[in-house]
Amino acid sequence: MEPLYDADPEAIGPYRLFARLGAGGMGDVYLARSAGGRTVAVKVVRSELARDTVFRTRFRREVAAARAVDAVHTAPVTDADPDGPVPWLATAYVLGPSLAQAVRDHGPLPEASVRALGARLAEALEAIHRAGLVHRDLKPSNVLLAADGPRVIDFGIARALDDDDVTRTGGVVGSPGFMSPEQAGGLRSGAPGDVFSLASVLVFAVTGHGPFESASGVAAQLYKVVHDEPDLAAVPAGLRGVLERCLRKDPERRPTPAELRALLSPGAAGADWLPAPVAAGLARHAAAVLNLEAPLRVGRGPSEAPTIAQNRTRVDPAGPAEPPVTAEEGTVPRSGAFSRRRLLLSGGALAVTAAAGAAAWALTRSDSPGDKAGAAPKPVWTVTTEGTDPGARRALVVDDLVLLHADTLLAVDAATGEGRWENKGARSRTYLAGGSDLYELSGELHRLVLAGGSAGPAAIGILGDGRKPVYECLLAATDQRLYVKIAVGPADGGGATTTGILCMGRELSSRFWFQEDRDSSDLVTPGAIGGSTLLHLDNRNDVVARDTEDHGTELWRVRTGSGTPWPVRCDDQRAYLPVDGAGLQAVGLEDGKQVWRLDPKAGRIGDLAVADGILYLTLGTPSVSAVDAETGQVRWTCPLPGHPAEAEAPVPVAGTVFVPGTVPHAAGPLPCVHAVDAATGRLKWTFTDPAYRPAGENADCRLSTDGKLVFAWIGNTVSALPAA
Repeated sequence: MEPLYDADPEAIGPYRLFARLGAGGMGDVYLARSAGGRTVAVKVVRSELARDTVFRTRFRREVAAARAVDAVHTAPVTDADPDGPVPWLATAYVLGPSLAQAVRDHGPLPEASVRALGARLAEALEAIHRAGLVHRDLKPSNVLLAADGPRVIDFGIARALDDDDVTRTGGVVGSPGFMSPEQAGGLRSGAPGDVFSLASVLVFAVTGHGPFESASGVAAQLYKVVHDEPDLAAVPAGLRGVLERCLRKDPERRPTPAELRALLSPGAAGADWLPAPVAAGLARHAAAVLNLEAPLRVGRGPSEAPTIAQNRTRVDPAGPAEPPVTAEEGTVPRSGAFSRRRLLLSGGALAVTAAAGAAAWALTRSDSPGDKAGAAPKPVWTVTTEGTDPGARRALVVDDLVLLHADTLLAVDAATGEGRWENKGARSRTYLAGGSDLYELSGELHRLVLAGGSAGPAAIGILGDGRKPVYECLLAATDQRLYVKIAVGPADGGGATTTGILCMGRELSSRFWFQEDRDSSDLVTPGAIGGSTLLHLDNRNDVVARDTEDHGTELWRVRTGSGTPWPVRCDDQRAYLPVDGAGLQAVGLEDGKQVWRLDPKAGRIGDLAVADGILYLTLGTPSVSAVDAETGQVRWTCPLPGHPAEAEAPVPVAGTVFVPGTVPHAAGPLPCVHAVDAATGRLKWTFTDPAYRPAGENADCRLSTDGKLVFAWIGNTVSALPAA
C-alpha cells in the first residue's frame, strides 16, 4: 500500500478510498471501503482510455466476464460503472501479495506449496471455462496469495470462447513469458492456452523464473515460446512430468484443468499451505489493512478531496443500501480535479475569482493576502490545430520553427505563427529534436529537411558487423549525434535478436558505437545527455549512465523504485532521478552516488526542469518549488490556484517559471499556465485559453519555448505567450 496522492479523489462511486494499491496500463488501483464496511480494490480507468470506444467495449467485457465467474479462487466483482465518464470496477480485496511479489521477496515456493497453488488455480480455471471464458493473461502478477488459497484476478483481456471479434486485431495480446504458443503466434487461443500459462506460472513459483525467459527482448521470448522446449532444469522431479505435459506445443495434448487438478493434488500442502515467511508477511499485511481507520493521505484531510460520482444506487451485500455519491459543484469525474470547497480549504487566504470562459484570473497569494497577481498577457499569436488528439504532445522548437504534431505535422513560424509547411502523414510517427535537426521514426529513421518537411535519406540499414537494426526508440540528440534504442539481428531476419543503444552521426549514415543492453528491451522513454554522459532507463525503470566518448561504456545503474517510466533529467554535474517511487534523488554523473534526497510531503514529486543550478518542480502539493540543485534545499514554494501537471515539467525562461496545470471550473477543469517569478517565487499571472470549453477530460496543457516566447498547447489551440 502507498499513501493517496494529493490529486487522488476521496471517493469513487460509493467507496471511500484509503490507499493506493498500484498503477498499470489501464489505470490506478485503490484500496477502498463501502459504508457497510466491505473492503474492495477499485480499478479506475485512465481518462485517455475512457475516450477510446474500442477500449470501452473491452472494459465492459471485462466487467461482464468477471461477473460471470463464481469460484472460491477468483476475486468477485462487487460493483462497476463501465459507462460513466471515468469507468471503474470494484472487486473483493484479497488480503495478500501477488505471487510475483512473494517470490521476489521470499524466493521460490516449496513443492508442496506449488502443488496446492496449482490445484487451486486449476479449479479457478474450471470455473472460468465453465462460464464460457478464457482468461488469456494468467501470469504471476495476476495471482494473489491469501491464507485460504490463491485468487485469479484481472480479466482485462478475457474473451468468450465463441467470440473473438473485439480483441483479435492481428496482434499478440498477453504477457510474452507466460502465453501459449498459439497465442504467441497470433492464433486463436482457447482453454488449453490457459493450462499452458498456468504451468508457466507454476514453473515461476517453484524456480523463480519462467520456462521461456530470454535476455534478448520480447521477440526472442515469443520465438522461444513457439519453437523451443521449456527450461525445467530447476523444477523438482516430482513436478517436472506434470508441467511437461501442460507445456506441450500441441494444445490437444495438454491436460484439462480438471485433469491437472487431479495430478497436482497428491502431496499438496493443506490449510497452512504457504511457507512461514510468506504467511508471516501476509498476516502483517492483513492486520495493517484491517486496522486502517483513516485514509493514508499526507498533508490534508480526506474531506478536502474530490469524488468520482456514481451514476446509480447500489446495494452492498455487507451493509445497507447506499445512495449515490454525487459531486458537489465544481468537482468533475477526474482524479486531478479540485472542488471549489477543496480549493478554499487548501489555500487559506487564497481566493479565485473568475467568469466562465475568462482568459485571465485574479489571484491572491496565501502568504501575502494584499499582494494580487496581475492579469495574464494576451498571446502574441494563436494557431488552431486539427487532429483526433490535439495537444497530446508538446510542440517541438527547432531553429525558428514551432512543430505541432497531431494527425499531421504542422510547422509554423515561431515569431509570427504563420504556417510554413504541413506533413499530413505524421499521425503514427514519433519525433525528436536535437540541435538544428528534427528526427522522425516511423519504422524507418529519417532526418527531416526543415525547409519543407520532407524526409531525408533513411538511416543505415546494416551495421558494420552485418547485422540489421530495427529502430525502436529515439533517446537523445545533440548537434552532432543521435542516440537510438534498437533491436538488432541477422540481416536475413532469422535467428535471435538482441537490444542495445546505438550512437549515430547526425546525418544517420555513420555509426560511432553500439552497446548491447538486453535490459533495455522494453525501453520506450526518451533519455537525456549531461556533458559526455548518456542517461536512459532500463526495463525496471532504473537509470543507466553511459560514457558517450568511450564507446557507450556503462558507468553505473541506479535503482529508482519507480513503477512507471519517469523522464530522466540532468545537468552537467548531476542526474535527478526518482527514489522509492515518490521521492527525488540527485546523483553524481561520474559515479551515480547519491548526493541528496528529497521526499514529498504528499503524493509524489512531479517532473522537473533544471536551469542555472536550480530545479523547478512540484512536491506533491498544489504549488511549485525552487530547489537548490547542489544541496537539495528548498529555496521557495509558490502556492498555485489549482493543480500543477505532475507529469509535465515546468519551463523556466527569462526569469519566469511557467507551470502547466489546471484550475477549477464548474463545468470541468480548465487547462492553464501559471507564471511564477523565478527569483521571488511570487505568482505573476495565470493564463487560460478563452476558447477552451471544459468537458471533464483531456484537461492538459503542454509547454515549449524558444527562449523568447512560451508555446502553450491547450486543446486545439497553441498560444504564444511572452516569456519576459
